[in-house]
Amino acid sequence: MRLMRTMWAVLSVTALSGCPKSDPPPPDEIPPPMGECDGQATRVPMRLLTRAEYDHTIADLFGDSSNPSKDFPREPIVHGFDNDAQSLQVTDESVTRYLEAAEAISARAMSTQRSRVLPCAAQTSACADTFIATTGRRLFRRALTVEEKAAFKVYFDKVLAVPNTPFETAVEWTLQVMLQSPQFLYRFEEGTVPPSKWDMRTPLLGPELATRLSYLLWASTPDDALLDAAEAGQLADPAVLEQHTRRMLMDARADRGRMRFLSLWLRTEDIPRLSKDPAIYPNFSPQLAAAWQQSLDLFLRDVLQREGTLKALLTSDRIYVNNLMESYANRSGLDGSFTSVAMPPTQRLGLLTQPGLLARLAAPDQSSPIRRGIFVLEKVLCQPPPPPPPGFNPVAPAPNTGSTTRERFVQHSVDPNCAGCHRLIDPVGFGFENYDAVGAYRTSENGKPVDATGTVFAAKDEKVSGPFNGVIELSRKLADSRQVHDCVASEWLRFAMGRGLGAGDECSLTQVQDRFMASQGRFDDLLVGIVMSDTFRTRPAGVAR
Repeated sequence: MRLMRTMWAVLSVTALSGCPKSDPPPPDEIPPPMGECDGQATRVPMRLLTRAEYDHTIADLFGDSSNPSKDFPREPIVHGFDNDAQSLQVTDESVTRYLEAAEAISARAMSTQRSRVLPCAAQTSACADTFIATTGRRLFRRALTVEEKAAFKVYFDKVLAVPNTPFETAVEWTLQVMLQSPQFLYRFEEGTVPPSKWDMRTPLLGPELATRLSYLLWASTPDDALLDAAEAGQLADPAVLEQHTRRMLMDARADRGRMRFLSLWLRTEDIPRLSKDPAIYPNFSPQLAAAWQQSLDLFLRDVLQREGTLKALLTSDRIYVNNLMESYANRSGLDGSFTSVAMPPTQRLGLLTQPGLLARLAAPDQSSPIRRGIFVLEKVLCQPPPPPPPGFNPVAPAPNTGSTTRERFVQHSVDPNCAGCHRLIDPVGFGFENYDAVGAYRTSENGKPVDATGTVFAAKDEKVSGPFNGVIELSRKLADSRQVHDCVASEWLRFAMGRGLGAGDECSLTQVQDRFMASQGRFDDLLVGIVMSDTFRTRPAGVAR
């Protein structure tokens, strides 16, 4: 019987790849002139759920918080994010893991959450029909077609026809098949039929837009209120769409969506796996690395709950510490729980001075002006330095007790193989030198005063360009910068779309950036702007011009 279930899932996924594709209409007419915002949109395939999206979906549907995707293959990271539609592919291992997860989820659901799966008590054919329609709608994020209902009912009846098979077993096994169906594992975005073959974009269908919206804001499936509105065609009204967006942002589940972007943007999952040289940092331990991540997560949540702005993210005076991190806040007598501490602005201010991030942007045996400088240029300013020459393998100068990090890294400015990039990178990274490789504050290194002066060269925003003294001054400059706000807006839009941004997204991106800046950098207004953009509400259509 397990083989029968496996074959059903494999065949359903395999059959998906053979779906016929309609040929584009022949270019037998002169296309109308292209508008200012009519650039060719980027096409993407169906969107496979990520592990995080899978887990949140199962938790919301069945109250199952066991993280059933923990054994799934890890997603490739593209442009810093794990949801790139082109890169997410089903493998042989994935099919096996989906089967195992489906068996475990359905068994737990029928054992502890029966009412969430089976909305009727009578063990009748009509009850089976209701189960297939209601549970199928929740899993597929839309109403099932007549053909889908019939196919699942045939399977249900075949299982039930086996002698001595309980009704609940037929429900459980049918649920397993649903959980392995491509309609659940993928997010389909076909869109409506465009009025003209020359249209570059076509609106998403209501349930498709609802799904895109819920996975952006909640990293999970739509609720009944959103699906009802979608199926009634109400999300085509911008006012209704914005109303649902703001409603969902008020829900506790929206914290998952915000934190998912921030954690990927900052790569916080890497922090617990950090290692430091015990000869130089004898107090380091895996427990301390785990505390760094939790401290940073608490800081991010605090910013989101208090001000919810980019400026607060870069200039909040908060730090969260426990007994393992007492020295970071000059405290003593703490226990294992975390305490919020307001720090003096001479030592710590905002995201760039959080111990976990500083430790991640450092080497095991020393601070790293390179990693810290690149982070600011690439992730905060969206102005990444050029890549190193082909075949060049840069090696950081080894630490020694007779010089400071800054003195050792001077060679990057004079070595012709390094100077082109490092004249841009290192002057930014030197501003972080008040913090060592474990993010501890320092005013001296190897008996010499720390020089934390730095310079940002060639930034697009004149407010950011030029000299600064220490990362705290840099943070204040970044917090007021239009370039920084535009950068974060573009990164969040890229994350929302699960793909790179192209020429067809330029007008939407500009509108999103303008709205974010006008809101004084409020993250929720940024998300509303993304949802209301043409890029988010449509998919590519038409033929090439």
